[in-house]
Parts: sequence; structure tokens; C-alpha cells
Amino acid sequence: MNTLSIIIPVLDEQECVVDRLTHLQSLRDENCEIILVDGGSSDATVALATPLVDKLVKCGSGRALQMNAGAELAQGKLLLFLHIDTTLPANAKVLIDEAIGDSQLKWGRFNLKFDKSSLAFKIISSNMNKRATLTRVCTGDQSLFVTKALFEQVQGFPALPLMEDVALSKSLRRIRKPIVIDSFVVTSSRRWERHGVVRTVVFMWWLRLLFFLGVSPASLAKLYYPSQSGDAGEKEAGINAELRFRHPGSRILLYAKAPVLGEVKTRLEPVLGEEKSLLLHQAMTSRVATLLNSSRLAPWQLWVSADVSNEFFLTLCNKKNICLQEGEDLGEKMARSAALTLEQQGVNSIIILGSDCPGYDASYLENALEKLAEGSEVVLGPAVDGGYVLIGLRAVYPALFTGIDWGSSRVFEQTVARIEALNLSYSVLETLWDVDRPEDLPRLEALNPPLGWDEA
Repeated sequence: MNTLSIIIPVLDEQECVVDRLTHLQSLRDENCEIILVDGGSSDATVALATPLVDKLVKCGSGRALQMNAGAELAQGKLLLFLHIDTTLPANAKVLIDEAIGDSQLKWGRFNLKFDKSSLAFKIISSNMNKRATLTRVCTGDQSLFVTKALFEQVQGFPALPLMEDVALSKSLRRIRKPIVIDSFVVTSSRRWERHGVVRTVVFMWWLRLLFFLGVSPASLAKLYYPSQSGDAGEKEAGINAELRFRHPGSRILLYAKAPVLGEVKTRLEPVLGEEKSLLLHQAMTSRVATLLNSSRLAPWQLWVSADVSNEFFLTLCNKKNICLQEGEDLGEKMARSAALTLEQQGVNSIIILGSDCPGYDASYLENALEKLAEGSEVVLGPAVDGGYVLIGLRAVYPALFTGIDWGSSRVFEQTVARIEALNLSYSVLETLWDVDRPEDLPRLEALNPPLGWDEA
């Protein structure tokens, strides 16, 4: 029996996420894993969903991006892409196993019906199923399933803000026609009712016609989300990822150690033990990653000490944005990553963060980015222990990273001395605390929202 990975993209779905995921719990006993991919929810979606899924991935918004991120983490030989407002039949796993068999190169879909039984919705669903059969194109509501080998062969969903399901179907049908499972998935009629049934039908057909005629998916996405201007519309549509950020010409580099038992937060182990020290490290790293995803200040990368394919790292961001730190000490590692990033086209500034500072918030990070935009050549965020929790740069100055007593209480002082010796303009932010020593732990209790690391 093949393992099935059910991949669900979500964004601000706190009203329905618990109910929908509850329906899937029985499948977790049938060799299925449930992977929820959050595109930056600002509500309680993630907190509500966490106990009900096997893996939770956080990445940028846009269904194509989210579903590819989930597939990258999936362990199953079969992938099923499921919208949060669609319910599978109880025997979905058995039906898919029977349809796929032992093949490594098959794909297919379910037939669809709505949760409202009115004549109008029966006609709509019937026409959708007939059209899908005729064109061999599956819509997202019809719950496309595919072997992982075939999905990887066609290189996943194209990076489109709309019509990604149509584009993937066209790639798959060139290799093999889809299998159609007669049993129905049931999808919510909420979107259709919100905008008017007839109007929605006509509008969706119009979008498909424009797509067929060659109108760009980005332009179609603007039509699809007309009332969601600025961040909100772009958040869901996934339009031109960099344009969604307040500082698209900047990059944020988050530094994190590989989550290895006994190798992280070792100075806390006499108090916490190895397991709790590891949990704390993961919780702090997750908190900063969530902040970077939700604030949309600038594109960001995760720079790790080892194991770029680590499963924990893949729950934080896409694999393409996970980079390996290289160098003999922290200074050389930061200098190299800064140089590589600033060499990229369109990048004019960076900030480097550690993962062990729970005091970061969006305003603190934006202040650093604004100081750089206003002309500061270096920005420093001092730490209570004499180091720094953030450094921002518009160019790489090797002297800032060599001959520094890393890990000591002199790091900030020595760095400032180097900045002044180079006659560079600089800004100093508010002093924050990080968590390195047992005396830092009481501050965690006052953190709002709480980190929740010791409840894991």
C-alpha cells in the first residue's frame, strides 16, 4: 500500500480549519500524512491546525508556491492536493490506491459536487466534471492526485499566481491521461454564494478564456482579487513575490544552527537538559521565521550551520531559500553570506539576524531596514550581553568580521570601534536580549505572545 501525503494550502482559515481537518483524522490511521502549508496567516489558523496535522509548513503566499513547498516535504509516494473547503470521501485512500496501483507515473482527480443540493449547484458541478473529462484538465476543487515521481518529473506546479492547476494538468496530460474517480469530493459553495452564482460562473469561464488566449496569470489574478488591494490582494494571489514586500531591494538573512540534540543551547543544558534545550532552540527559530513570513518586510533566507534538507528547516521556508553557512568562525560565515547576497541583482542592503532573540518584532526589523534606506552604512542591534542581535549592511566591510572575540561581551564594542575606524556612518537600535544563559530564561515567561516551547 502506497503512502499518501495530503497537502493543504491555507491562508487565514481559522473559521473552518478545525472542522475540515477533523474530517481527515481517520486517514492518518490509513498510512496517510497530512501536511498543512500556511501562506502567512494573520489569524489563529496555525495554532488551531497544529494538533491536527503531521507536518506544518510556513512559506510565502500563493497556492502554487505553497503546494510545491508541501510536496517537497512529503514522504508519500502519492500526493493529493486538497483545498481546505473540500471534503474527501471516507474511503479516499482506498480509491486512490486502486486507481494508481503500482504505477509510478499516474495522476487523476475526483468528481465534484457542492455542499448545497440546489438545482443550480447540481448543474454547475455536472458541467465542471464534464468539462474536466473533455479537456483532461483538473481544477483545484476536484482534488488532483499524482504519484510523486510524476509530479517531480514535470517539476511541480508552475510558479503562477492563478491557473496553476490548469497549467499542471496540461503538463501531466502530455504524459498520461488522468484517471477519474467517480466518487465525489464535496466542496463548499461559500465563494459562489458570496459573489452570486451566475456571476461567478460567467466570470470563471471568462478567466479561462483569457488564459487560453494568452493573458498573463498575474493580470488574471488582479481581476480575480479586485477588492483586495495592496498587501491583502497580493497576499492571496501571489502576485510578483518581491513587489509584495515593503523593502523589495533588501534581504533578511536568518542564522540558525542545525537542530541536533546536544549541540544547541548547550549553556542551558545544565538547567533544561538536552531535549528541552533543543525544543527551545526550535521554538525560537520558528518564532522568527513566522515573523518574517507574516510581516512581509523583505524577502528572507535561512542560513543554517548544517543539513540544508533537515525536515525542521523545510517547515520554515522553501528549500531554495535555505543556504549553508561557510567559514571558519561566525565572522567569516557572516561576511561570506553577506557578500553572496549583496552580489545578487536588485539587492541593495541586508540585515543578518540570529534565531535566539525572542525580542524581535516587525517594527524593530523595519526600523533597521529604514535606517539603511536613509543612508546608514551599518546598522547594529545591541544585545544585553555585549554582543549584537542584528547587523545591517549596504556593502561588505571585512574588518567588521575579523579579529572579533565572538561569543564574548566585547563583540558590540569591538564592532563599533571598527566602524568608526573605517569612518562609516552607522545607526544603533534598541538593546534587546537573547537567550544563551540560564539567567536569560525568566524573560521568556513575560514574552507576549508566549513562546510555548515548554508545552511541546
